[in-house]
This record gives sequence, C-alpha cells and structure tokens, in this order.
Amino acid sequence: MRNIYKISIALLLLLTIGCSKEFLDPVPQTSLSDLSVFDTKDRIVAQVNGMYDYMNSGAFLGGRYQVYGDVRADNFIPSSSNLVTNFASWNHSEVSSTNEVQNCWGQIYANINSINVFLDGLQAAKDAGTLTGKITDAEFSQFKSEGLTLRAICYFSLLQLYCKPYVQGNGANPGVPLRLVAQKSAEGNDLARSTVAEVYTQILKDLNDAEPLAISAHSTDLLNTTRVHKNTIIAFKTRVYLNMQNWAAVVTESAKIVSAAAPFTASTGVAFALNPSFTAIFASPYTSKESILSMPFTTTSTPGTQNGLPHYYSYLSSESYFLNLNPGFAYAAMDATDVRKTSLNLTGGKYFLTKFPDYTTLTNYAPVIRYAEVLLNRAEALVRAGGAVTQGAVDLLNAVRTRSFATGAYTVASFAAASDFYTAVLLERNLEFLGEGIRTMDLQRLALPFPAKDGGAMGTVLSIPATSIGYIWPIPANELSLNKLMTPNQ
Repeated sequence: MRNIYKISIALLLLLTIGCSKEFLDPVPQTSLSDLSVFDTKDRIVAQVNGMYDYMNSGAFLGGRYQVYGDVRADNFIPSSSNLVTNFASWNHSEVSSTNEVQNCWGQIYANINSINVFLDGLQAAKDAGTLTGKITDAEFSQFKSEGLTLRAICYFSLLQLYCKPYVQGNGANPGVPLRLVAQKSAEGNDLARSTVAEVYTQILKDLNDAEPLAISAHSTDLLNTTRVHKNTIIAFKTRVYLNMQNWAAVVTESAKIVSAAAPFTASTGVAFALNPSFTAIFASPYTSKESILSMPFTTTSTPGTQNGLPHYYSYLSSESYFLNLNPGFAYAAMDATDVRKTSLNLTGGKYFLTKFPDYTTLTNYAPVIRYAEVLLNRAEALVRAGGAVTQGAVDLLNAVRTRSFATGAYTVASFAAASDFYTAVLLERNLEFLGEGIRTMDLQRLALPFPAKDGGAMGTVLSIPATSIGYIWPIPANELSLNKLMTPNQ
C-alpha cells in the first residue's frame, strides 16, 4: 500500500519524465484523510508498510539503484544501447535531462517525503495522546526507528550518485537539500544544498537516534531480512563511516555485531552470520542470516520490467549486462575454482551473473546490504586505523574469500605492506558484490578513477578521473527548474 498522503506538488513534478502512471500516483484507492490516518493500529501499520513500498520501488532499491552502482563502473558491458536501460550511465554520457538522473532523484525524494509525513504525524499523535490504546510505546519507538533509518538510507543513496565523495574536501562540497519535515504543498520547495558533511551528519543523527529505539529482532526471518531492526542500523552505520573514512568508528560499530574470532557472528539481536553457501544467499526464501536488508518481491508485486535485477543480469534478457572479460576486471581476477566464477552462466560466449535468475517473474529479492560487507568493512578499517596488517583483519578477509575460493586463504605474510591489504580487500569486494551496486561506491569513497572499458560494439569509454565533472551525476533539470535555490554540479 502506498503512503496515504500525497507527496508535494513540486516533488510530483520532479517525476514527470520517464515515469509510469503508477509511479506518478502514489495515493492508493483507499486513501485516508489527515484526521483519520492514526485512528487505528492497522492504519498506522499501513503507513509503515507504505514507507517500505516506496523504498522497494524498481526505480530505487528494488533494482535500478544497484544497477547504477555497477554499470557506471568497470565490470559490465551492455547488450543494448537502449537509454531506458541505463546506457548513458554505462558510458558516462548522463546530462541533467537523462531519465535515470531525473527519475532516481524524484523517487528518492518522494520516499523522503513519505517518511517525513509519517514521522511528523506519528509524533504529533503521540504528543496529543491519541495513540493511547492503539499502539504500545515499544511499537511507537520501533516505527519511529524504521522511519529514521529509511530516511538515512535515502540521503546516503543520494550522496553516492549526485555529490562528490566525502574524501574530496572533507565533505565541504555541495551535498543535497536536506528535507526533514513533511511537504504537502509546493510551499518550502526552494531549499539550498547542504554540504556533503552536513548531510552525513544528518544521516548519522538519524541512525544514532534510531538505534536505541529499534527492536532487537522481529518474529520471523522474513521480517528480519526485509524490515529494520537494531542490527540493521548498526550494519548500515559501518557503511556510512567507511565512506567517510572514519576508520575508528567503523571498528567501534562493527564490534557490536561481529564476534572477535571466527566463525564471525552477531552475538546479540539478529544473529548475523555468513551463509555457508554463496549461491544459496540468492535463492528462495532469501532470508539467510547473511541478508541484513533486502527488498522483497512476489509474483503479484514485482519491480517491473526494465527495473528488476533479473532484467539487467539474466542471459535471457536482450538488454542485460554481461561481464567484461578483459584483464584487470573482476572476471579475470577470479580463480578458476572460485564459486563466484563457476556459478556464472556462459551463453553465446558471454558470461552472465546467476545471482538473479528469475527473469520470468522478477521475484528475486534485491539485496541492500549483506553481512559479508560488514566483515570486509571491519577488516579494512582495522588495518587503516592501525596502519598495520593484523591476524584479526586477515581472518575477516579470509572468512569471505574462502567461502567461495577454498584454497585462497591469505596469511599476514601475504602482505608486504598495509597498502597491499587494501588492494586485496578492494578486490574481494569487487568479486563478492558483483551486481549488488557496491563497485561505484568503493571507487568513489577512495577517489579512484572509473577505469576505461572496451565495450566492443557498444563502444569504448575513457577513464573518468575523480576530478572530472562526469565522476558524479548532474543535478536533474527538473530540480534546477523548480527549486530556485538549487545549484548545478560543477
């Protein structure tokens, strides 16, 4: 169920290019008035579900956002030059009017507004005493924690596409407008950009405020995989701090959910752990303890054609992306015995991912964050914070690596210097998270260039240095037109 409030007129206008009617009309047929939306627990829960429904959109975390994070980087070659399926992102020819540039921004801000509407209304009802007898204090806290966390994820996602990375200028570059209150009209639409650092500060405030409010665990594995709980928040904080290069904070946060020695698990709350089988992570029911947060789909609720991950990575799709086999890219770096390589599909001389095989019904869950990432976040941060390779960091790296490449274990002696360890971790992340949207984030958080790539019939793409204007997406044309205080990227 879509959120019961209409998003602001200005935000609706942001979605006018390249969007479906359903995307433009988030108000359900059973929409409720402002006076009645907190009248019953069922109506309150419906609004919570509505926030997730926005996040689950194929235009955002239901598929396309992860695709942007991979195809802008180096490992994939498109089968088609169709601009609808992100060819402009692959060859870095995006402009302010490019569909994905406008639609992703519009969808995320629609998400943010739906969250703000809910958080404002929930708090107002609490302050007025009208929630008594409808939801408990614990439920109020949990619902609030979910809203805050989802808002933090939205703002983090915007930063990765539209703003220079934190490492450039220590966050002093322009970020995005911070919209923290509900908009039910065009009033207040003119809002200047906060700095990257200010947006990160708000992200961490939301996550830190959410953590003590959150439930330790839900009642089912499905809910623990698809809804926010305490350990979800902690895991996402390790990603945020990693992107800020706050290594000490990554170490502190990860210690809350990563045991001191193998087998690495979370000792409190949801018992995160690596799945023994890499391929089983991406098989039904998609609810292993490794899947920290995923966007769920069913045969009656899909991300839509040209949105879902199966459409982009299945060998059955005429618009799919296949692996770049040239030396220096992920495929060439995989050992022949690595499960991540042996599980690939070879069709017509091209290798395709098999993580998201359900091209017919598009019901594969879309991963947002996995426990393998938390382990690698911690491994990298331990060495960067201390300046030396430790056995603990190597053990964390090996836990992920040897799950798929049994004979590939490192020792401390494998690394002549800390820089060699950083290279190994970055490589492992590249192999582990193919198709999950991590690669662009990893390049940008370290201000590394996008490597040049040869797409054969699709053309060649030159390397994009971190100083290039094409390193990040432009600000959408609609936002520049409708928000008088907005400035373009330079």
